[in-house]
Amino acid sequence: MKTPRLYVDQLFQIDQTIDLDREASKYISRVLRRVEGDPLTLFNGDGNNYAATITTAGKSTQVKISNQVKNCTESPLKITLVQSLAKGTKLDLVIQKATELGVSRITPVSSDRSVLQIDAARLQKRMEHWQGIAISACTQCQRSVLPTIDQPQDFHDWLASKQHDNIYILHPGAEQSISTITLEAKPCAIIIGPEGGFSDEEIQHAMTSSAIPIACGPRILRTETAGFAAIAILQSRFGDLA
Repeated sequence: MKTPRLYVDQLFQIDQTIDLDREASKYISRVLRRVEGDPLTLFNGDGNNYAATITTAGKSTQVKISNQVKNCTESPLKITLVQSLAKGTKLDLVIQKATELGVSRITPVSSDRSVLQIDAARLQKRMEHWQGIAISACTQCQRSVLPTIDQPQDFHDWLASKQHDNIYILHPGAEQSISTITLEAKPCAIIIGPEGGFSDEEIQHAMTSSAIPIACGPRILRTETAGFAAIAILQSRFGDLA
């Protein structure tokens, strides 16, 4: 029987007994039907897996930490995905799959042609929702480090921050292919446009801010597909996808 894996947002110590929250207790006891004595694997985002055993199961579930093991699933390539806001659940999908593909940071940006705009009143709820998606993806794909998810910001403001030396912007018709770039250092940022693409002014601004236009094959990909393709190519060339 496969050992369940669970995210718990707290620090752990060996031989420590901790109380799981109500939702986690319900999931362990009612959904997975685990009982006292069954093993669990916990992670808290620090890069380790923690072996634990259920000591009390039910409405209030307690587990005891028994071991700590470094989780070596993190990619040596530190990718920041700068993703233009997209309508519907597209951004949910982007966060889920980018997490599975090993990105270290996801930065949503609003651009001239962005369909989705998030008002301040809904921002906190949306951030919690995205964090939950990342946690679920990490649980599934065996990562023990959560990607950082930034609050949405203006695309021009992100360019002005100059946080990366290696910045690439996906642009149909770009002369250089993503398969030909060379990374001098491992950290990089890949910029994905909105449904309608970046405006000419935005492309020019990105280029004057040291972003290099690159193409990802001969076809024009949707905003929710382009990032996956680019990340997979970069991880295959410079990261840990074989």
